[in-house]
Amino acid sequence: MDLIKIGSFIAEMRRQHKLTQREFADILGISDKTVSKWECGKGMPELSLMLPICEVLEINLNELFSGEKLTDADYRKKAEENMISLIRETEKMKKNIVGGDVLGQVCNIDMNVEEVHKTNTEFWSTIGSELLGTTSLPSWGGYLPSEDKLNLLGDLTGKRVLEIGCGNGGSLKYVSELGATDLWGIDISANQIERTRSFLEAQGIKAKLVCSPMEENCGVPDDYFDLVYSVYGIGWTTDLDSTVKHVYSYLKKGGVFVFGWSHPIHKCVSLENGKLIFGNSYFNEEWYRADMGDKEIMLCNRMLSTYINALADKGFVIEELVEETDKEIAIASKNDFGRKALMVPTAFIIKARK
Repeated sequence: MDLIKIGSFIAEMRRQHKLTQREFADILGISDKTVSKWECGKGMPELSLMLPICEVLEINLNELFSGEKLTDADYRKKAEENMISLIRETEKMKKNIVGGDVLGQVCNIDMNVEEVHKTNTEFWSTIGSELLGTTSLPSWGGYLPSEDKLNLLGDLTGKRVLEIGCGNGGSLKYVSELGATDLWGIDISANQIERTRSFLEAQGIKAKLVCSPMEENCGVPDDYFDLVYSVYGIGWTTDLDSTVKHVYSYLKKGGVFVFGWSHPIHKCVSLENGKLIFGNSYFNEEWYRADMGDKEIMLCNRMLSTYINALADKGFVIEELVEETDKEIAIASKNDFGRKALMVPTAFIIKARK
């Protein structure tokens, strides 16, 4: 489908109906930023919005997909072409996956640190937790066995711990209950920090919380922590080497770094009719932008070896790599994601020591 043509058509019809982008967005119950993105050819409306768009603009679906008004003679021919294009777009979208969620329109980008930080901060400050859900210990997410089964963190009695990507505070509460007495958290979103603060204060738990990208020097003390951990956080970094370097500096000698993230093989395959179908190259480490709800995220594909080599290069000794599936949970899920997890790892955890 020609997204530029479709976007220009939406803009033209909106103007003919004397609607601003904001007025059009308000009618549809979305943001004007989403409308702007369509009209610039950077994405297609979600399926649930297509009929409402047609009603407001007084067009039909075939004209929306064609990006133009159609005569009776053109209608049947265009209908067949648009159906084929829609099937192809749907198949493409099925192969673009983060965590357990299928992404919307995906495109590769040239990474700009400021733009990535701004985009991802807005996502996590608004709909991130609600859309992707919140993974917190003892769950490592992605059908991995729980921390209660793995015991990767060890005895935390009296320990100093730092969480990277502290989210809503659930994991900090967990490590506090395991005996950790000096709690710290980092998150790029000020809203997430406030959620964590409010949640922990309600539990009577004290923590030092820092709002900063994980790859920047943010005033966290060096040679201080017994444990640094992250649950689905490290993969959001714009600079993996810098992040690992900072984590290494935060830890005392003998300190442990444990983190989990979506397995890179997971993005390469989709489950179709009981078979795994490769749709992306494992070796592709490009940055991409993807639609999530009416927001965007920016992420980088990284091979498992990229994480391991970054740790080794900074001086870490890798003690354990977990990429197994908790079969009971996967079977109980009764969905394609769970069935896929029985065939390939959907997430991994690495434990390394300074």
